[in-house]
Amino acid sequence: MRVAGSQLSAAKRPKWVYITMGVLLIVVAVTLTVGWQFVGVSDAWRAKEMTTLRWVVYFLGTILFLLLIAGLVLIVYLLVREVRLNERQSNFVSAVTHELKTPVASLRLYLDTLQMRDHDLPESRREDFYRTMREDLDRLNATINNVLNAAMYTDRPVIDPQPLDLVRLVQRAMDLTRTRHQLARENFIYQGPERLRLRGDVQALETAVVNLLDNAVKYSRDKVQVEVEVGADGDGQAHLRVKDHGVGMSRAHLRVVFNRFYRIGAEVRRSHTGTGLGLFIVKSVVKGHKGTVSAESPGPDRGSTFTVTLPGIIDAASDAETPEEEVAR
Repeated sequence: MRVAGSQLSAAKRPKWVYITMGVLLIVVAVTLTVGWQFVGVSDAWRAKEMTTLRWVVYFLGTILFLLLIAGLVLIVYLLVREVRLNERQSNFVSAVTHELKTPVASLRLYLDTLQMRDHDLPESRREDFYRTMREDLDRLNATINNVLNAAMYTDRPVIDPQPLDLVRLVQRAMDLTRTRHQLARENFIYQGPERLRLRGDVQALETAVVNLLDNAVKYSRDKVQVEVEVGADGDGQAHLRVKDHGVGMSRAHLRVVFNRFYRIGAEVRRSHTGTGLGLFIVKSVVKGHKGTVSAESPGPDRGSTFTVTLPGIIDAASDAETPEEEVAR
């Protein structure tokens, strides 16, 4: 409820910003209009003894006029940003609707077929149906988890970080991604130590790593080749790099790729499924761990690299395994 409340207040805040700025701009415009009218018709204003006051009023009028222009520019900027956000939200609703309806329709079709023709279908055909139904359920589960995680991890700091093994967590996420996308082990290249302990939230970090790997696979070319690197920096921080050789990004995309609902390309031309929440979840989780995440790309069709930096490395002197590390295994 705390997360939902913070999102609700954040959604209401822009309306009050627009109303307040609009009222202030109206007051400034009325003040300028009345002031210039007074300056133009007043005989006393033309007297020589009013020279100093006249310059003061001219100066204040100029400042108010500049504030008026700046306010109008700011309102236009905020409105354009809201329009873009509304477009992304509309795309998100369309994408989620598609992601939910497609597997549901597929499941219903296969279930109806099995119900009506169960005795006529050979065993191999039934196994194909079961396998496809499991894939549809996995896809449906992934969509639901992404939507729930986007609400769960937004503005939520890690209250009680526990010891975990980042390498084991990353390897588990790689295995899950390979299974989900039916990839071979050679599609992923791992580079790094055999163990790297730090403090954090196992479930949240695994969700973030899975989203990074899933993003790398979806935006790869025909041959999937994802390079994963884990290491320790000299300042007590751990880093995780995920590099793909896929579609890449321009500088404009790099600035907004972690925004909520953002997806590369026009909605009608996208060939990749998704909700536009994966990288937003990554950013939220990393921010909750007081870390940083960044994206780099030489340009379109030249691949992308995502780098996550996390604090809290634990001294490797202790070999005791915690229950949280057992979960990450």
